[in-house]
Amino acid sequence: MVNLPPGMNRCAQCGDPVDGVLCDACRGQRGGLFSIAYRRLPHNPLLYIATIVKSRLFLGLLIFATVPILLGDLNLNVVDGMMVYFSLFWFFIFQPLMAAQMQMPLRSVVMDIAAYVFTGIIGVLFALAVESFWIDHGANLLLNSRYLLISAPAYVLFIGLTEEFAKQIFVLIIFTVNRVKNKVWNPLVYMMIGISSGLGFSAVENISYVQHGISFDVLHRSVGLGTITALTRALYTPFLHAVWAGIVAYGLGVVAKRGYHDWHLAVGAFLLAAIFHGFYDASLQAHGGLSVLDVGVSYLVFLSLLLNNRRQKGLSVSP
Repeated sequence: MVNLPPGMNRCAQCGDPVDGVLCDACRGQRGGLFSIAYRRLPHNPLLYIATIVKSRLFLGLLIFATVPILLGDLNLNVVDGMMVYFSLFWFFIFQPLMAAQMQMPLRSVVMDIAAYVFTGIIGVLFALAVESFWIDHGANLLLNSRYLLISAPAYVLFIGLTEEFAKQIFVLIIFTVNRVKNKVWNPLVYMMIGISSGLGFSAVENISYVQHGISFDVLHRSVGLGTITALTRALYTPFLHAVWAGIVAYGLGVVAKRGYHDWHLAVGAFLLAAIFHGFYDASLQAHGGLSVLDVGVSYLVFLSLLLNNRRQKGLSVSP
């Protein structure tokens, strides 16, 4: 049996060493989207139903189930609404995953919302301006090359670096404010803000892709090929933008935690995300298998960083 350090106990739920009653993961489970699944529920039928109705699991999934109906009934722009809908779907996947690793402070949720909106507007405009500049100066000749050895570096340089930086503008603002105020946040808080930033970027970017897909169908009198392609993109690109932005933001969070030293870690995370992004874009059309591999490695890196805190805790109590 491992002897616990003075002041340490066992988590009442999972048994991990902890300095309180519950470990961070179990506190996250009790406060996240699926928290109701980890609690004892009242036996009284009325209280039981009331508890379910008030839960995040009921309200959150009900919103997802009814938003498409409401968009049509309220005569809102369905295309724009569905792009936001798809990106928020991934937010409700990532948020409980992050909450399972740490107790998410209220300020983080506020920052997540702000990052989503800021990047959806400012970040997208910045990326559009920079990418338009590159295209106006001949970048398309390299981007449209049928040779992966030419198109992949071009996508990394002109698209990957640009968009990954655009998604970090808000994170860098928070990073700078915290440095001025000598505040230190958990790197996972930065990661979640980065994820939200990536989701906001994807929502607005995908509006343009779907609109172009619809225009393609109208122009060529096709049977929805352009729209279907755009909609399938809208389903998976929020995940990718979130993962890549989360990797870079985590790197910034580690730099902040280390007293704003070891900048090479943040730069390395930025370059790695840009390479993942650029190679994915370059290989998507003609080399689908390589794109799937890129997604798998990207997610593996993301998840390895996310769960590293649990690994460090395990090492700290090893005999």
